[in-house]
Amino acid sequence: MKRATCTLLATFMLLGIAMQPAIGDDGYEPWTYYEVGNEVKPLGDYFLRFGIANGSKYVNVSLSGPSVPSEFNEPKQVWAGHYAEYPGMLRVYVDRVEGDKAYVLVSRFSRQDSTAASGTKVSCDVPGQTALGGDVVSFPILIQNNNPSDHTYSLSSFSDIGWKTWFEYGDKGVYKISVPARQSRTVNLMVQTWGNTPVGEKKVVAYVDDIRLEVFVDITSANQSADVSFKVGSKIASIGDKITYDLRIRNVQAKENIYSLSVAGLPDNWYARFKESATSVEELAEVVIPASSDKDLVLEVVPPYSVSAGSYNFTAVVTTPEGVSIKKYLTLTLKSGVGMSVTSSRLAYETKAGQAFDIVVYVSNAGQGTALTNVYIEATAPQGWLIKASPNRTNSIKAGETQTFTLTVQPPGNIVASDYEVNVKVKSDQAEKEKDYRVTVKADSYVPYLGAGILIIVIVGLAIMYKRYGRR
Repeated sequence: MKRATCTLLATFMLLGIAMQPAIGDDGYEPWTYYEVGNEVKPLGDYFLRFGIANGSKYVNVSLSGPSVPSEFNEPKQVWAGHYAEYPGMLRVYVDRVEGDKAYVLVSRFSRQDSTAASGTKVSCDVPGQTALGGDVVSFPILIQNNNPSDHTYSLSSFSDIGWKTWFEYGDKGVYKISVPARQSRTVNLMVQTWGNTPVGEKKVVAYVDDIRLEVFVDITSANQSADVSFKVGSKIASIGDKITYDLRIRNVQAKENIYSLSVAGLPDNWYARFKESATSVEELAEVVIPASSDKDLVLEVVPPYSVSAGSYNFTAVVTTPEGVSIKKYLTLTLKSGVGMSVTSSRLAYETKAGQAFDIVVYVSNAGQGTALTNVYIEATAPQGWLIKASPNRTNSIKAGETQTFTLTVQPPGNIVASDYEVNVKVKSDQAEKEKDYRVTVKADSYVPYLGAGILIIVIVGLAIMYKRYGRR
């Protein structure tokens, strides 16, 4: 039985080799012949997974292993008479499919060096790309290590006109890349073009060790004539705060340019303006910037008083002389705010020594959303004065509401007539305000009464004298 099985497998192998298409001297050599079902076959450092749907004429094949790129883990649908190739590793040829079984020949990459299969191959599928000035262009560079040993390659690049260039692998910047024997890796050569690059083809040179590769970028038009940057693009502020964004515009061209300024996407009833500085009152619709110079500006944003707390998005737009709009997306998060307001109908009062009078204080919450809590009054006056507040304190004043406090003030009875000051502080957990009141204390005057008494005595005396001596 064992001899019969070996003979059958040998026959399958010979049959499979005979049926395999001519593929030339490409570095693959037959390795093993399998009768497979739905299973995983280990082959050295590799694992071949086979999947067969009963009655179908194809096999789903996938390759995995520590040194296998992740893209090879995806199943390939291989029909009878065809093969799946994993460059530099394996080739799986499907001889035939019978029910839930398939007969496959696995060939491995040859370890023998040849002109076609040895050494290192460096290539780029898209060595010439078009772009606008200012764009970032990516060139995929395939590094095929056909050598029998692993190798770490050094990467370098440069641009004749000084563009910034660098290499990336995945999401990382790299300057060396390790490629296992008989395998390949793809790195991306990144090229940052300039906004003021002249139209036309420009060359970039990449080196993988000492292997030189040239790629080209054809600039079709200038993308923009300015670089626009904001110091901070997202801000958090309280409702009622003054809100400004600092920006810088750089003219990257060798001539003076005029740039138009605008803001798009503002919510209803919002207002925005560009200014020379935070203290400037003049609004700018455009700005003139000399050649190769910078200009610092301020964008002031004014929400309406009735705005609600939340996040808001809008766009600052700088338009170049060529009509290109450079957009910068900004975010503003508004927090609920409080604003205490303290008012009175009068700031000056008159009274007499020992006579009490009332000062009425109105405390308003001029903020949005948040209440003033634990609100009370502290009053100070000269020694001997009596001051009582009603109410003594209030737990909260909601936004938009007003609380009335009445201060009963009484100076001493023996006080000297003069002007005095009463200081009132309104305090809360969130804010405090203070006001000063002038109090004039007047002394009682008896002069009018004394004068009237003397006048009456004189009149009565004259009447008596007239009555007694008048007829003589």
